[in-house]
Amino acid sequence: MTRSFCRPRYWVAPWVAVGLLAYGLAVRAADRSPLPSTREVDSLGVGWPAGQPLPLGALAPIPLQQLANLDLTTAVELSDRRNPVVRQAYEQLVATQNSLGAAYASWWPTINASLAGGLYGERAYYNYPGALMGVGSPATGPYGKLTAFNSSYFQSLNQFNINWDLFDPARSPTIWQNKYLVRQAVDTFVIARRDNKLRTEEAYINLQQAAAKIITGQQLVANDQILFGLAKSRVKLGVSSKLDLAKQESVLKTDQVNLVNAQQTAQVAQAELAELLNDPNAVAIRPATDLAPLGAWTQPLEATITAAMGYRKVIEQKLTAVKINEAQAQIELAVYRPTISLVNSLYWTKGVGYTSLGPPYVIGARSDLWNGSTALQITFTGFDGGQARMNAAAALRKAKAAEADVQAAVNQVRREVQTYHAQSQLGREALLLASARVKASSNALRLQTLRFNAGYGTITDVVQAQQDLTQAVSAYLEQLTDYNLALVRLARASGLSYEADPQLIEEVGNPLARLSLPTRLSKLN
Repeated sequence: MTRSFCRPRYWVAPWVAVGLLAYGLAVRAADRSPLPSTREVDSLGVGWPAGQPLPLGALAPIPLQQLANLDLTTAVELSDRRNPVVRQAYEQLVATQNSLGAAYASWWPTINASLAGGLYGERAYYNYPGALMGVGSPATGPYGKLTAFNSSYFQSLNQFNINWDLFDPARSPTIWQNKYLVRQAVDTFVIARRDNKLRTEEAYINLQQAAAKIITGQQLVANDQILFGLAKSRVKLGVSSKLDLAKQESVLKTDQVNLVNAQQTAQVAQAELAELLNDPNAVAIRPATDLAPLGAWTQPLEATITAAMGYRKVIEQKLTAVKINEAQAQIELAVYRPTISLVNSLYWTKGVGYTSLGPPYVIGARSDLWNGSTALQITFTGFDGGQARMNAAAALRKAKAAEADVQAAVNQVRREVQTYHAQSQLGREALLLASARVKASSNALRLQTLRFNAGYGTITDVVQAQQDLTQAVSAYLEQLTDYNLALVRLARASGLSYEADPQLIEEVGNPLARLSLPTRLSKLN
């Protein structure tokens, strides 16, 4: 019987193993130790940045009268002027311009100087004649009988350098890379500005929708309360059952819940719009106009797509990313090419006093040392293990990935335009149908209520008519909101604009104008 075993690759002494085991147990014990409290951790570095004032801009609050009667155009203008996100994108653009200026500055020589000066002192001890004068030399003069000698002097060290890179292979691609970065920052700023406009328009439309839901919700709840009173009266008269009353109460509670949700949605929309306007008075914001069709999109699909391809900065931004990575590859490969520099240096040392020990000791001595040099310097890297080549290859691969990203952006733009165009065209027809549905449902509820009050029909018919009206109103508001959002999003995607459509406004009309039941019904409760 043979036994085989694997020999360990490394041998560890027993005392080392014991030490490692003890260290591991200590680490585990430290891991199991209780964590400090949040207050203790928060006290570290207290005062910064929590104790510092926030860098808020000096923007005056928007007048309450203007917020209470805010129209869409004014909201967009205020948001463009006050939104900090747009300001941030602009400051980033200015920063890239400064970086481009720094890249251009590499054409100029670098001039630097260093100045230093001070007292230098030394004390030399000796205990035999001739220690300072030289071994074997007799100590004579006023220093011959001293047992210690003090020497101090003032010395100034000055250096002046001028370095000029006459030829730098990385300079040109660096400048071009910074140019592309500036172009990319411009696109980022334009995109931020356009997106901010779109977000403001969307928030304003959502606020209009929430306000319309509140008004219609109040009218529907008032209708429910009238009918609920009628149902209770008929229960007392014995012509209706408690089941009918429960059905009507269920409808009432449903519309009350919808009203509360609409009020919540309105406050959320106010907060979102206040954020975009950079103003704290969110509760004061009120739309100046009711929710209505903004207009119509008259441009055909192909013309809209063509306009979007030349308008969308995201495509240009992706194209710029390709150039940035290609320039980075040139910068990486520049290390293998020589850099030619003109190096000029001037060194000046000035001393006042005794600048050395030993004879001759000249009182009030002065010394000056000048040293100037001019050289033409050539530097390059002959071998770096292939690091620069691999970095250049990686940058070129990133450029290829950016090219694929460009195609993805083109496809995304085309999809967005096609989606919004379909929503604007078919949404127009759906809006007209939704408006007609509200009008029909409103008339049906009124007629059904009158029949029920006259003794014809059942409470189930009234409940069904109420539910149909509630669903019709909700569908109409959603359809109108989606239609307006499709118009503003299509304008954002293509750079074109929707046009006013008085005919559409006339055809849609105001289907929410006759939601309330006749007031004379309440007198029958």
